[in-house]
Amino acid sequence: MKRVVWDETGQDHAMFVKELRNLRTRADGAWSREEAFDIHMEIDVRPHFRAGNCLYALRRHSEAKGEFTLALEAAENGGNQWGYLLPQIHMNLGIALEAEGMVINACEHYREAVILYPTHFRALKLLGSALFGVGEYKVVVKALEEAIFLKADYADAHCDMASALHTIRDDEKAVQVFQQALDLKPSNVDVLCNMGGLYMEMGRYQRVSEMYTRVLSVLPNHWRAQLNEVVALLGVGETKEAKRALKEALKITNWVELHDAVSYLKQLQRKKIKTNGGVNRDGESRR
Repeated sequence: MKRVVWDETGQDHAMFVKELRNLRTRADGAWSREEAFDIHMEIDVRPHFRAGNCLYALRRHSEAKGEFTLALEAAENGGNQWGYLLPQIHMNLGIALEAEGMVINACEHYREAVILYPTHFRALKLLGSALFGVGEYKVVVKALEEAIFLKADYADAHCDMASALHTIRDDEKAVQVFQQALDLKPSNVDVLCNMGGLYMEMGRYQRVSEMYTRVLSVLPNHWRAQLNEVVALLGVGETKEAKRALKEALKITNWVELHDAVSYLKQLQRKKIKTNGGVNRDGESRR
């Protein structure tokens, strides 16, 4: 964070006081509230900060970024009176930057927010998620562990941490953390899909089927879940059930992925792949 230390006997301080006095005089002499507001915007952090929040809510991310930047500059130049708001400004600016695809810059502001407010669990979570986007996976895990320590029921942090653990090949721990996220939010579609994807890579197709069945119970028209259900059923040798699930998926969409799945199903039929005593790759009996 930039800090301005004024030498009250210096020329710069005298110039600053003069400009500030002029701004206040202009505001006091304004003919309308709108004009006075515009003048105060130059010396007050809050209007820029609130304008940034409104613009972000309207998905005008670039304009929001500009307002948060102005708020940050005003806060850093305004002395200690805005210290309480600085962590939130850094965090919101980071969110706006991330929405613009500027993830590395977002990380810098999330870090500043955490430095200024070490127990800000949301800033820690956002830092972890952004670091995941730039490939710093081990640091991701540390940041998210700290966020979870501060807020044990933070399901989104659990989900992101599990994804990071999977990326660094700690799959068994990733399963445990995903399960903790599901315990907190049993119907969270993102968690269910991510956990299903992890089980898919591990070849545990029975578990894959369970995850995507739960997704479909929440969102019956989730075609990707339906397609993954098909793959899971094929993985455990349930060809007939896979055909039925594929027909359901075709009712939802005709995207090319489904046609690829049809080709895969026909290929399996031609090869006449048989399961070994009804046991899948997990060593689990089919249900």
